[in-house]
Amino acid sequence: MDKKTQALVEQYAKSLVEIAIEKDSLAELQSETEALLSVFEETNLADFLSSLVVSRDEKVKLVRLLQESSSVYMNNFLEVILQNEREAFLKAILEGVQKDFVIATNQHDIVVTTAVALTDEQKERILALVAEKFGVKAGKLVENIDESILGGFVINVNNKVIDTSIRRQLQEFKMNLK
Repeated sequence: MDKKTQALVEQYAKSLVEIAIEKDSLAELQSETEALLSVFEETNLADFLSSLVVSRDEKVKLVRLLQESSSVYMNNFLEVILQNEREAFLKAILEGVQKDFVIATNQHDIVVTTAVALTDEQKERILALVAEKFGVKAGKLVENIDESILGGFVINVNNKVIDTSIRRQLQEFKMNLK
């Protein structure tokens, strides 16, 4: 995507997030955005909307179908997309909206890698640790099992890492022996 298109996508995304904040509809629009993106993932909708072979009328009909199950704000947003003939960029715009929602809510996904599955109590303690250490609200807790870390855990949040794994400790010990 070239810089001009990227700027366009970012502006549309920013506009929807600003409306969501202004109208106190962040949660609603965030879930609608996720639902629409899942439609894009499950179908070839992005290809359809960006195809030069498909007529504009067909694209409009399809976006109108999406509008039927949308809130007023998402419906209006999709209408602006149609009026400005930006439907080819809809998926990229929605992905930008999703990123902007994360920034606006300071709610980041937490990826935890452990050697064994976590208990509910451990998950709660990790969520509390993340809130304290990183000052962020927890989005989804994504749990990965990787026996190669031997023990401990690795937490990734917003490009920050806490690594208390036995594997890392052994690597550090090995480096200190040299």
